[in-house]
Amino acid sequence: MVLQKEIKKEPNAKISVQVTVDKSSVNEAKESIIQDFEKSVKIPGFRKGKVPRNMVLARFSKNIKDKTISRVMEGSLRQILQEDKYQPVSEPVVTEMGELAKDEDFSFKAVFDVMPEVKLGEYKGIESEKYVYRVTAKKVDEELNALRERFATLLSVDKKADIGDYLVLDHEEITGTGKRINKKSEQTVLLDSETDSFAKQLVGLGEGDEKEINFDIRYDEKGEEKTMTLPLHVSVKDVKKKELPVLDDDFAKDISDVDSVEELKNNIKEQLEKDARLRSEERTREELVKKVIEKTDFELPETMVNNETDRILSEIAPMHRMDLKKMQENEASYLEYKKKFCSKIKGSSKEYIFQGEKCSGSQKTNRTKQKY
Repeated sequence: MVLQKEIKKEPNAKISVQVTVDKSSVNEAKESIIQDFEKSVKIPGFRKGKVPRNMVLARFSKNIKDKTISRVMEGSLRQILQEDKYQPVSEPVVTEMGELAKDEDFSFKAVFDVMPEVKLGEYKGIESEKYVYRVTAKKVDEELNALRERFATLLSVDKKADIGDYLVLDHEEITGTGKRINKKSEQTVLLDSETDSFAKQLVGLGEGDEKEINFDIRYDEKGEEKTMTLPLHVSVKDVKKKELPVLDDDFAKDISDVDSVEELKNNIKEQLEKDARLRSEERTREELVKKVIEKTDFELPETMVNNETDRILSEIAPMHRMDLKKMQENEASYLEYKKKFCSKIKGSSKEYIFQGEKCSGSQKTNRTKQKY
């Protein structure tokens, strides 16, 4: 397919490819597309697949031309990337394109970002601290309590609701005219905070009680946080309290393939220790890689930088109640954010690129970074 190719490395991990595709491949691609059209087009007066070729060519010449160019470009670029082992990280941008003519070669030029070549700096003998995470009895107990929470049950109680209890209730919205609409039945609500105005309005209610309360809904309007109060009528069906299972051998047998609480504790501890070792190794490796990266320089593809910028913006936008799409569409603002997060973006992008590289180093000291 590819008759000639000229590949040039451009700044910022880009390559430009000047390609000439032989005329036989072009003719073959065009013929295949014409046949596809002949099989699929529908024209009044003709059965599907029986439209004369000259009519297909007359009516769909531009579509055939565009599809031929697209297929020839995709096929030739795929061939070049496989032969020269480039890893593209962006879609190709066509910067030059010749005419598609019968029985003639076809030429075009495309530019795209690729994974950069990483040449390691001096990395032998680099020292890194070893991070050690330890498993304590407290952490094992926390995991056991988490299991009890997971298998807890809600039991009905004959009392008025308090913070920490659950209410099973029906609620309806109250319109400006006092009409009740949008009924929701059998909703279970946890009264989980004394500072929660919604929960405070429900404290003291019992089975069969009814009350009108106000529910505040927060929303964003043009970057400004606003609150809308929704009047509700609630009808309490039940008051429930969470009951945790007793931590005994029967509980251990019910939730796991063990015979006692002690055996369950040992299993939990073993898993936590395994996780801690993996976490320690991963953290130590990350620190070692960072030190190697500091001694290694390579260009970053613009596409990768933009993707990392988008990722960071997608994390901070909800916290600041900002519209991510508008942030991306505002070029000046987008460039400002890219500049602001430049070091973070480059650091994380370089770490991503560096994943495939291998290096060796020594770990100088042991350090307990965190106990649990």
